[in-house]
Amino acid sequence: MRTIRAIAASVWMGWQRDLEWTNPLLSLGVKAIAPAAAVLSASIVYWYGSSFVGRFSPERLAYIVVGASLYAQIATYAYVPTAAISEGKWTNVYPQVCITPTSSIPYLAGRCLASFTASVPIVIVSLVVSYYVSGMLFGLSPVLIVSSSSVSMFAAALLASIPAVLGLGYLLGSYSIFVSRFEWALPSYISGVLMIFSEALFPATVLPWPLSLFSEALPFTYFMRASRAALIYGSISAYAVSMSYALLGGLLFLAVGLVAFRWAEKRGREKGLIDRKVG
Repeated sequence: MRTIRAIAASVWMGWQRDLEWTNPLLSLGVKAIAPAAAVLSASIVYWYGSSFVGRFSPERLAYIVVGASLYAQIATYAYVPTAAISEGKWTNVYPQVCITPTSSIPYLAGRCLASFTASVPIVIVSLVVSYYVSGMLFGLSPVLIVSSSSVSMFAAALLASIPAVLGLGYLLGSYSIFVSRFEWALPSYISGVLMIFSEALFPATVLPWPLSLFSEALPFTYFMRASRAALIYGSISAYAVSMSYALLGGLLFLAVGLVAFRWAEKRGREKGLIDRKVG
């Protein structure tokens, strides 16, 4: 119960940190601009290349729109533990959290969950804007299934991605404990890797072996597949299989991230790295 209260307090703090610098609706609108622009940029690149060879497909456009939108969401909140630790070192917030009798794991989990809830409207805005703007630009809109069942399945897929992203966040956060500079760049590099290997823009089958095998091992890949099965293909069987792999892989990812972060937190306390300022 104490852990739940700690996570809830951290979620509230994360909302205040992310949204209350201005009107919350205005904040969400501003945050949605960059992801929507990125999705449209990927769509335009596909339209130009496919039209040049005469192979433009609304279904493939939907594949890219959904994947790019979800990739933007993962990139938005996977870096939160790194940011929380780095900015916390500057403001002396994180050392106070870390010296608590238990662990800073609930604090970072709450910050991630706060960013997740704030990123969901951004994904929806990106999908809606991309759908209508694509229709105006290309004359054809992405083929998306919008029904109560598909939306429910998509929402469940978003929830299923949380363990994997939390695990990734803890892995990045464990690195941030040991360094005092350049840790801000690491999430960007990881996001770039995920864009290539998580089927955000193209299937894993186009990658040479063993890179395709690495892609198949990532839970993020199955999160993408489950979301597309719900919104594009309407395949219940493919959705169920992808959701199973996404959940199992995400829980394994989370377990690895927790073990790594607990070790890093312990070493950081022993060596006094928690009090080191970011340079």
